[in-house]
Amino acid sequence: MPIEEAIKKIIDLQLRNKIDIISDGEQRTDMITYFQDIPGLITAPKGLSVGAKITPPEDASKTLKIRDFRYAQSYLKELKIDNVFLKTTITGPITLGLTCATSGLKYYSGFNDLKLYQDLAEALRPVISELLRQGSFVQLDEPGLSAGYMEPTKALDILENLISQVSHEKEHSGALSVHICGSLERSPKLLEGLLKLNDLDVVSLGFSGPKEQRNIKLLSNSLFHEKAKLGVGCVYNLAINETDVDEIQKILERINEISSRIGKENMVYAHPDCSLRNVTPNVAELILERLSEAVDEYNSQVIRSNI
Repeated sequence: MPIEEAIKKIIDLQLRNKIDIISDGEQRTDMITYFQDIPGLITAPKGLSVGAKITPPEDASKTLKIRDFRYAQSYLKELKIDNVFLKTTITGPITLGLTCATSGLKYYSGFNDLKLYQDLAEALRPVISELLRQGSFVQLDEPGLSAGYMEPTKALDILENLISQVSHEKEHSGALSVHICGSLERSPKLLEGLLKLNDLDVVSLGFSGPKEQRNIKLLSNSLFHEKAKLGVGCVYNLAINETDVDEIQKILERINEISSRIGKENMVYAHPDCSLRNVTPNVAELILERLSEAVDEYNSQVIRSNI
């Protein structure tokens, strides 16, 4: 299927299910190979590898991420839809750096060379800035943080520096988020550190999978004394069949439990735990449908409780 048709199809799916912040679904390739246009990253037998010093792209507007965002944006204009936001996912420098380095590493001294990750952050910066200027929400995906790719304080320093350099480009409040899949149980201070990053708007976590459910125990209202709020992953994203998809009531119970722990004012949106890349179209549709219905029910409960 041509990339344009794939983007249209995934946007239609999200609009059909009343999703407010939609994406192009990363239809072109996986979360690592998307960044083949960053100088210094080269194609290797097992994916991208680090072949030279990492530098920013000459023209960020020509990168695959921005090209796909622009196409998604033009499609929404064609549909005359202006009541949803577009989000672009950017694989963060820690996850991108270590994943590429495992396929081959030149120029840098090793996996622990902070310069590799700092250079990747600098290379991603103009891409993120351009997306924010064009009105996109930007989500930094960093599954490597829960996997222990880097000591948390070092990772947080790199992310804070990157986020502080691009935050002034935002067209919308709440436009900058970091998403971490998996459990943070082994590193509870990571969540606290993320929520304290000066210019970060949202920390997005999963709470539904077998491991991700443990994240609920890490939550308390006292964590949210800073600016960042929580994106709530409340639907398991790896259901094999439609019968495995979480029921609406189960999703609603998760949202209510999290709300009771941190307060509804500290939750900004709900989403599946993580990507729907590994599920069938029918399962993806049902996940989004039930997510939407559960959120509608939660919002109606909040309205009733305030009357």
